[in-house]
Amino acid sequence: MNTQNTANIHYVAIDVSKATLQVQDDKKAFTVENNSIGHRKLLVHLKGCQKPLVVYEASGGYERELAAFLGKSAIPQAMLNPARVRDFARSEGVRAKTDPIDTRMILAFAKSKALEAIDPPSQESLKLAALLDRREHLVEQMAREKNRLQNSEALIHPSIKRMMKILEKEIAVMDKAISQLVDSTPLLKSRSLTMQSVKGVGKVTAWTLLAYLTEMDHLDRNKLVALAGLAPFNRDSGKMSGRRSIQGGRAKVRKCLYMAAHTAASCNPVIAAYVQGLRDRGKPYKCAIVAAMRKLLIHLQCLIKKSQLAPC
Repeated sequence: MNTQNTANIHYVAIDVSKATLQVQDDKKAFTVENNSIGHRKLLVHLKGCQKPLVVYEASGGYERELAAFLGKSAIPQAMLNPARVRDFARSEGVRAKTDPIDTRMILAFAKSKALEAIDPPSQESLKLAALLDRREHLVEQMAREKNRLQNSEALIHPSIKRMMKILEKEIAVMDKAISQLVDSTPLLKSRSLTMQSVKGVGKVTAWTLLAYLTEMDHLDRNKLVALAGLAPFNRDSGKMSGRRSIQGGRAKVRKCLYMAAHTAASCNPVIAAYVQGLRDRGKPYKCAIVAAMRKLLIHLQCLIKKSQLAPC
């Protein structure tokens, strides 16, 4: 981290909830509504700060309107992983949890880590994520209905089948809406086609990476792999050498990459040879697939970066 770049930053921490925004900086603490009126009040305060950087946690979608407003107002921002902030609070001996306490911890965390601004996702990426979220809801519901069909009285099968037909239509509607959004956005379309050119990577995998891994084009490979939750962590102590494992990261990205790597292991000659080589060395199948997921993600990132450098 370049401390020279962060020396004069005025951090403004916000704890986001459904109805309110709890704001804290070195000047004062106050609360505003989490709506357009409250956002404008917040902007008045931010305009009075030199080099403001708004930091807030991801909060189940309640932060989206705030992020969009800050982006339109050209206010630098950074969204944090709530688990990291909570672990930081515990390390400081803070066990209580209230909105003012959470905001103070966000502010302290930002200062301690000398955080820098992160470019927020584009409006198109946010729309894509919303459509994919809804598609996932429908797919999960379809899976539940299929399970019920296999383990229920024949009396209710007609009802289940009617529901499955409705879900099939809704999933098709979502797929069409996603395709139209991607095709109407040149950058998303180009990257989607680039990723789908790799055997094993389908449209849903490409859409998922575009929506939930927007940092793909500018992070180094180690940070990207960690962000996706594919970085192996050591478990060593003294003479004991434990098994390394992956944890954390973005679950939706990891899930889609698992399916892509599983497919690529049978149809992509490069990935297939890589997985087989690991298996021949005694690695379990899942361990080999996780390694293939990392290899696939890094390859996709390279293709994206190369496409950006290609002449128009």
